[in-house]
Amino acid sequence: MLAGTRNTVAWSALGHAVAAYDAARTYCGQRVQFGKPLVGFQIVQERLVKMLAEICGMQLYCLRLGRLIEEGRFSDTIAALAKMNNTSKAREVILAARDLLGGNGILLDFHVMRHLADMEAIHTYEGTETIQTLIVGRDITGVAAFA
Repeated sequence: MLAGTRNTVAWSALGHAVAAYDAARTYCGQRVQFGKPLVGFQIVQERLVKMLAEICGMQLYCLRLGRLIEEGRFSDTIAALAKMNNTSKAREVILAARDLLGGNGILLDFHVMRHLADMEAIHTYEGTETIQTLIVGRDITGVAAFA
């Protein structure tokens, strides 16, 4: 059961990251500073590209989960690994979006802070990153580091 719900959590984290990225990209395209939109600054483009790269990695985890389910080879280990990766990366992406929006990043008008609050819950349920690490570690080493 936990493997199935961890799969759902991995997908949910991806959704929150995409939504925050989209909010940041849209905002930075519309917000004008020093006579040009924020997307016209190199550091803003770099941050958006890094956010997108993390999202692409998250998408690949989710794609792999779906294919493993179709093939009947889905396991607790890959579910834990995907949940661990995607919740961690989603938090990073959402924090970057929040930062790109500046003070507006905490306003409900842009939803970034809502996504961050949701991610904090998602990060915790079905086992924290630490628990996911122990599950994967047990599988790759053959030794349980927990009772």
